Amino acid sequence: MSDSPAHEADRHRQAWVLKAGQWSLVRDPVAGQETKFRGYEEAVKAAGYTVWTGAGEVYTVPLTLTVWSRSEEPSFLFDMEGAVQTQTVYAATLPDALTLLNQLAPTLQALAVTDQIAGAEPENMSILADVLDKLHDRRRGKDGRLIQK
Repeated sequence: MSDSPAHEADRHRQAWVLKAGQWSLVRDPVAGQETKFRGYEEAVKAAGYTVWTGAGEVYTVPLTLTVWSRSEEPSFLFDMEGAVQTQTVYAATLPDALTLLNQLAPTLQALAVTDQIAGAEPENMSILADVLDKLHDRRRGKDGRLIQK
């Protein structure tokens, strides 16, 4: 057991960073800010990050992604928020961020589709059904039933 306060341990917290295709642990650049600010987002901003891109809305999809950027390495912060837990990883440079986005692409694609379905209004559901029918090469009769091939 340590005599140091909990925030002291947070200050030395480590995080994963992707640099030149290799993962390593570094001191979390946001950890030192969290004791000074109320919320995580404020701490991220205090560490010099601004929102770069994101996917999904909280409470409508099972996983959201927000990517933050700054000029200093690690330049990109990937905040992945699930229903129960949030994970943060970093990418050192833009090429590293693009590599990580490419690895996350299947998940992001599924998120985008889920996000659209979750946000669909009842009057748009027929359009969504038409898109799915087109994707699956299905045809429907005038009564709305599938026509067997």
